[in-house]
Amino acid sequence: MPPAYMDEAWGFYYHAQRELREWLMTDDPILLRDAAEKTWGAITMASNALLLSRGIKSAAGTNARRSAIIGLENGDRHLRALKLSEAFKDAKEILHQDCFYEGDCPTDLITVWIERDARAYLEAAARAVSARG
Repeated sequence: MPPAYMDEAWGFYYHAQRELREWLMTDDPILLRDAAEKTWGAITMASNALLLSRGIKSAAGTNARRSAIIGLENGDRHLRALKLSEAFKDAKEILHQDCFYEGDCPTDLITVWIERDARAYLEAAARAVSARG
């Protein structure tokens, strides 16, 4: 099942990139907010894949999901080095809460999250999932 979550994560991510490109052409703030939310969705799906690959059914709710990631990091120094729980928390605040819900979308920060940070999160989660087979 984790690969299905990773497929969804990448699907969300690619949709976010498309909406970011559309936003750059139109300057429509709703497109930027939607891109941020889809990026958050990508991170959530990648997190679900990671948890499931370690035998943890998808945690209900954002805080439970982050707590489960922290639990994994506490027991695995390789995961701890990736700092996924910190990135998860930052993504929740920046992409989901501030940008999508509040409309506070500093374009440089959101663009970096979509183009670099989210990709790094998804790639790290995919490697961790693959390592567990």
